Amino acid sequence: MTDTKENKKRTSVELYELRQSIKRLEQKKSFNMSTSLISLYIPPGTRLSDIRSQLLDEHGTASNIKDKNTGKAVQAALTSIMARIKNMRNTENGLVIFCGMTGLNKMEFHSIVPPEPVGIKLYMCDNKFHTEPLREMLEPKTSYGLVIISRGGATFAVLRGNDLKIIRDEESHVPKKHKMGGQSQRRFQRLVEEAANAWYNKMAQMMNEIYLESFPVEAIIVGGPAISNSKYLESKAIDYRIKEKILGTFDVGYTGKAGIKELIEQAQDLLQDFELVKERKLMQQFLTHLGKDTGLITYGEKQVREALEKAAVDIVLISEEVDRITFELKCNSCGNEINDTVIVSNYEDYINNLSSKKCPKCGDTSLEIINEKDLVSELKQKAEETGANIEIISTKHEDGMVLYKAFGGIAAILRYKIYGY
Repeated sequence: MTDTKENKKRTSVELYELRQSIKRLEQKKSFNMSTSLISLYIPPGTRLSDIRSQLLDEHGTASNIKDKNTGKAVQAALTSIMARIKNMRNTENGLVIFCGMTGLNKMEFHSIVPPEPVGIKLYMCDNKFHTEPLREMLEPKTSYGLVIISRGGATFAVLRGNDLKIIRDEESHVPKKHKMGGQSQRRFQRLVEEAANAWYNKMAQMMNEIYLESFPVEAIIVGGPAISNSKYLESKAIDYRIKEKILGTFDVGYTGKAGIKELIEQAQDLLQDFELVKERKLMQQFLTHLGKDTGLITYGEKQVREALEKAAVDIVLISEEVDRITFELKCNSCGNEINDTVIVSNYEDYINNLSSKKCPKCGDTSLEIINEKDLVSELKQKAEETGANIEIISTKHEDGMVLYKAFGGIAAILRYKIYGY
């Protein structure tokens, strides 16, 4: 579980693999629930020789731990780290190390190059590994406000990474235009304009509250009918800090979730770094091929594997919900070999209960793990061998749910047809 990527933006599959590693680490507990698992966060620029000296001091202190088994476990973990750290180097993002005797009396060592610089120097012993600072680094940092405003209603949303949230969806009660003539029409029209201005001012105050207080954002994109946009943005009720955040305005015909989706489509150039936009474009490309029956897509694990073997794949699309691990097991009594597949959230439970699992051939309980393969990592390796790209698709948006529920979570866009149609 060693990650060596740094100094570049990580791909979606690299971030997925890191998240899976964190999930596995979070399931691990010390061999006797003692405080013997070490979490070590090393900031960039820190000399590893200094860290080794600190660990040497901690090694001496551990001899004073009241519970002798715990003290020995801590010392063993410290010795393991010090032996390895001599041959390691610090990176521009620092280092994160987890080490200790876990549930099956197995000494485990995991080093990770974090996705961004480590901001704290931390040494901690506990009955679990502390991954919180590492997990926080994976959270998207930039948020955009998305606003649709018209006389008929308004919608406020926040986009962060691949997560789109509708915050408020408001319906206005501004009357429509009066078709009668004469003075009554002019009087009615004046009342309509007053109602519209009051509506715009109310929505301006709501935008201030949402994007400055409740859901602070770095930038805002506004959509709606062109006239509504201009009148709305002229409102003196809009805080100057909000006006400074507005990146662009787009002509969008309706409000609600559908309007927000249209706004995202129109603002793709401004939002191109957001995972949601990238993922939706990939899924739309896949679905377009499917709708036109071009023969340039396939889906299902078996079919995608076959396409990869033929070097026919351009892009592999995998749902983030596809988190299977295959264990290759061997029976020490009869030599029988079997495969078991589990999801990552059950990883540690499976390992801890392996001693009671019976061989289906001889019934003995002497099964051991000879290999384990993460499905996504396995497909990634096959993709790299043929120059194909691989992308992880979130289920936080509708297109991602379509991939997971309708296509089994694994699909591919092909370079050329491999079937006879």
